[in-house]
Amino acid sequence: MKHTRWLTGLLVAAALAAGTLAAAYFITPGVRRPSLSEGDILACMEADGSLVLSWPDAGAGSVYLVELHAGGQSLRQHTEKPALALTGVSAPFQVRVQAAASGKNLLGMDRELTSLTSLNAEVASAALETPVLTGEPERGAMTFSWEGGKSPVYAVCALKDGVYLPVVSSSGTGTYLRFDGKEGPELPAHGQPLELALRAGAPGAGYVLYGPPSVPVTVERGELLGDELSLAVQETEPRVYALEWNEARGVEYELREWQDGAWVTLDRPEPAETFRCDLGRLDSGSYHRYQVLTRDRGGERQVEEEVSFYATVTPLYCTVWPIIDLDFCESAGGVQSLGRIPAGTTLCVLEEDGQWFRVRYKDRYGYVDSRCCMVNLSEYTGDYCAYDITNSYKSLFKVHDSPMATITGQVIPGFENMLTEEDGFLVPYLYPCAQKLLSAAQAALEDGYRLKIYEAFRPNEATRYLYDTAAAKLADPALVLDEEENAVDPVTGWRVDLTSGFLIDPETEELIDPASLLEPEEEEALPEDGAEEELPQTPEDGTEEGAPQMPEDESGLLETGGETPEEVELTEEDPETGEPLAEDGEEPPEEPEEIPDNPTYGAIMTDNGRFRLGSFLAAVTSAHNRGIALDLTLETADVQAELEMQSAIHDLSWYSAVYLNNDNAELLAGYMTGTGMAGLSSEWWHFQDNETREAIGLTSYLYKGVDAGGWTRDDRGWRYRDPSGRYYRGTTVTVDGKRYTLDRDGYTSQAPAE
Repeated sequence: MKHTRWLTGLLVAAALAAGTLAAAYFITPGVRRPSLSEGDILACMEADGSLVLSWPDAGAGSVYLVELHAGGQSLRQHTEKPALALTGVSAPFQVRVQAAASGKNLLGMDRELTSLTSLNAEVASAALETPVLTGEPERGAMTFSWEGGKSPVYAVCALKDGVYLPVVSSSGTGTYLRFDGKEGPELPAHGQPLELALRAGAPGAGYVLYGPPSVPVTVERGELLGDELSLAVQETEPRVYALEWNEARGVEYELREWQDGAWVTLDRPEPAETFRCDLGRLDSGSYHRYQVLTRDRGGERQVEEEVSFYATVTPLYCTVWPIIDLDFCESAGGVQSLGRIPAGTTLCVLEEDGQWFRVRYKDRYGYVDSRCCMVNLSEYTGDYCAYDITNSYKSLFKVHDSPMATITGQVIPGFENMLTEEDGFLVPYLYPCAQKLLSAAQAALEDGYRLKIYEAFRPNEATRYLYDTAAAKLADPALVLDEEENAVDPVTGWRVDLTSGFLIDPETEELIDPASLLEPEEEEALPEDGAEEELPQTPEDGTEEGAPQMPEDESGLLETGGETPEEVELTEEDPETGEPLAEDGEEPPEEPEEIPDNPTYGAIMTDNGRFRLGSFLAAVTSAHNRGIALDLTLETADVQAELEMQSAIHDLSWYSAVYLNNDNAELLAGYMTGTGMAGLSSEWWHFQDNETREAIGLTSYLYKGVDAGGWTRDDRGWRYRDPSGRYYRGTTVTVDGKRYTLDRDGYTSQAPAE
């Protein structure tokens, strides 16, 4: 009995030990038996005779056990990928695939766990052709078609790890592949084109045998994108801009800017999902036009988008000149003057604070009253207007079609520095007037027109030169133009040098003083009683005695400034039309009398007394001298063609009178008077801001012209210009007793801290 119990206990202990050992053997801590997804084994034959097997992926970390039997040979191999490349194997063959996981059991022994299910196939041999594949990409997808034999099934394959593996199959001669990351692959990454090929296949139980791949087609990400390219401009701070756009169909991107009538490439960025180009701080009122386009691999345009805009108008960094001597104040509001800044001094605006400009003057920073400063319109209103200050290089002043020697085609005194070497025209205009002008310019642009300015500030020295020079010619026969537009003296028939006023000898081409050709006049016999006959007197301006007198100032009002002009008799005006009346109060004739052969400048100009030289040129002071007047016309905004008016601009004759205005001149007048400016009855092109003059109590004017000489600022720093507008570069200059070193771009690091 004892022996039996002992034996039973021993057997139980042995059984427990065996169970424990079995459990220790089979239990593999941390390792779970893998599972294998259902699906077919894909057997892909390669052109070099090798074979690639693939099957459904069991998930990350899976290992696969592949067993293959072919022609009496057996293979057992593990692989970490759901594919296996084999050489020397061809159909028919048998294959079995299981998912496997390995680890150590409780006994410390290596242990492999295989899936309870497996993929099994007996692959039969088949004759499979190599098809010819074509593909047409579209937004997010690709349409495939092929030819070359007929097989039960075809598969579009993507290149992965050097092997073309099926991604979509079809039993016909075409298929559709969507790149959505769900039913089909993800869109190709940037710079990583996707190669796709086609295999012909023969399906069987649990497998598909595929033949060698076709010649591949390549598709890039950009070919699968849509045509919705959205180009937008962002203003991140005043006048600081950036362009942003999204990706669109195409594999190459190009950013272009419209410059001088043509597109100029700025950048060819690498493909990306989003794009940004920082433009920096743009000039005030400057017009910009940008385009983004894409191209395919062959360079053909695919998508393009364009944006255009005007930069915000601000006086920041604009050049200004005080029209009068101004207090230089420590703070905005005029508190605590630091001294006086002389009229005409070149300054640069660093900040606008209410009606005050912060500026630098003699290495100190302070504030001046902006209302009394002329701003450079070409920097302030920018491309809202066009500018052609002809007095700075080739004056347009004529008396109708007759040029005037020493005026027409010349640089008018006081305008010598109005055309700068590097930055174009200086167009000074009082700042409050410039703000009104901007409104007129914007209204014109809305209608497809642009204001074109021929003159703004005119120094008083120019006013007096023009008047005095023209007055001396009024009794002279007016020059005419020949077929080659040469000025010709109508009496001698000789050409005239407009710069000097001398005649050009047609034989020698020498310049001849016309005074030397005049014969001395014979003295007339005195009356028998010896008394001299009293000759009629002609005023200095060439008008006949008794002719109606117009004010010397172009505003139509007597003005004073700097000095007191002579007393001027104001001309009576028609209360209905505002036109000047003759002295007797009767209206002048509608049409001038016939002009004789070789008419004088005065005869062409005055319309038999209705106008005089003072109607067109001020004798003493002009509204231009105060920076409140403009001479301008209209042009089309798209092709910059000037609108036809009843006369040329700066035609000093009755042909320019506003009672002859055509529709275009009336259109211009509407834009200008709509902002509160006043016109001039004798000149369709002249407008002035009397409201601003009265508001600020402006009575002074500038005699000398202004220039660009001085310090100028931008986001990079300070630069210094000479009066001609040339920037000093790579040198040193002495300004107000201090030496400054300027780099090759003209900037200095020695400016006082702001």
